[in-house]
Amino acid sequence: MEGEWDRLELLYGVDNIKRARGYAEIVYEESNPKVIEDIIKRIDTFGEKRVKAAFDIAAKKSPANPKRCYPYVKGIMDKWERRIK
Repeated sequence: MEGEWDRLELLYGVDNIKRARGYAEIVYEESNPKVIEDIIKRIDTFGEKRVKAAFDIAAKKSPANPKRCYPYVKGIMDKWERRIK
């Protein structure tokens, strides 16, 4: 697992990883390198404002709510992307 974090650090830099982990923490995925990398890629694709908005929606859910998860956040962003096209 440590090698995966090293790879992400080389590819994206410490600051991008920290930022993505902050968002991932909202959905309890801050220790998942695959989620962190996906968040970084989505920030590059959609912009941080959109990514933050999607996580803000999830953050309003109760911690016990099953929608407070990364697939839900991805679904929000994917839905927005489909509307744009």
